[in-house]
Amino acid sequence: SEASLKLRDLHSRSERLGAKGSALEFGWATMGEGREMYLVVYNAGMTIASVLCTASVVFTLLNRGLSKVWVGAGQMFVVTQWLALLETVHAAAGVSKSSAGTAFAQWFGKSNVLLAILCFVPELQNSWATALLMFVWSSSEVVRYYYYLLTIVMGTTIPERLTWLRYTIFIPMYPIGMLCELLIMVLARPHIKGLHSVSMPNALNFGFDYQAFISALVWVYPLVWLPMYLHMFKLRAKKLGDGFRDKLKKSQ
Repeated sequence: SEASLKLRDLHSRSERLGAKGSALEFGWATMGEGREMYLVVYNAGMTIASVLCTASVVFTLLNRGLSKVWVGAGQMFVVTQWLALLETVHAAAGVSKSSAGTAFAQWFGKSNVLLAILCFVPELQNSWATALLMFVWSSSEVVRYYYYLLTIVMGTTIPERLTWLRYTIFIPMYPIGMLCELLIMVLARPHIKGLHSVSMPNALNFGFDYQAFISALVWVYPLVWLPMYLHMFKLRAKKLGDGFRDKLKKSQ
C-alpha cells in the first residue's frame, strides 16, 4: 500500500542519515586522534631539541670555554627557535588551545634577542649574559614541552612533581631571563646602527630605525614583561591549589 511504501522510504532515509552521521562522527574522531598524535610528535621533538640546547651550552662551557659558546650552541638555538614559531600556527589554526597572540608575543620577544641581535652582533655572542640566557631559556623549555607532552599522553595522571615543577620553575627563571634579554639589548645598541633599518625615501614611504626601536623597547620591556609574569602566578595558584597539595602529600 501507499502507507507501507512511505514507511519503507522513511526507514531507508533514516538508515542513510545514520550511516552518514556515523561516518561524520568517525571523521571527527579520526581528526582528533590525528591532531593529538601530531602534538605528541611535536612536543616530543621540542623536548629533545631543548635538552640538546641545554646540553650544548653546558658541554661547551665546561669543555671549550665561554669564548666558544655561540659556536657550540648558537645554531641549535636558532633552529629550535624557528620550530617554536609553529606554536603560534597551532594556536591560530585551532590545533592547540593556546592564544595565538600570547604565543606570538613570547616568540617575538625571544626572537628579537636571538635572531635579530645575537645572530648579527658577534661582540655579544660569547658573553656571560648570552650563555646564562641560553641556559635559562632551554632548561625552562625542557620542563614546559615535557609537561605538554605528558599532559597529552597521560591526561590527569601526569606526575604531581612535574606539575609542581612546571608551575614553579618560572619564578626564578623568568626574571633572570628578562634581565639577560634587557642587558643584551642595552649592550647591543652601539653595534646595531643601521641594522634591520629601512631608510627613506623609498617606494613605500616608510622608515624604520631598529636602533631607535631597541632604545625605546628597553624602557618599556619590564612593563610589558611584568603582566605575563604575574599571569603565571595566577595559573600557578589555579594548578597548585589545596587539592593539588593533598595529592602531592599522598604521593610522597
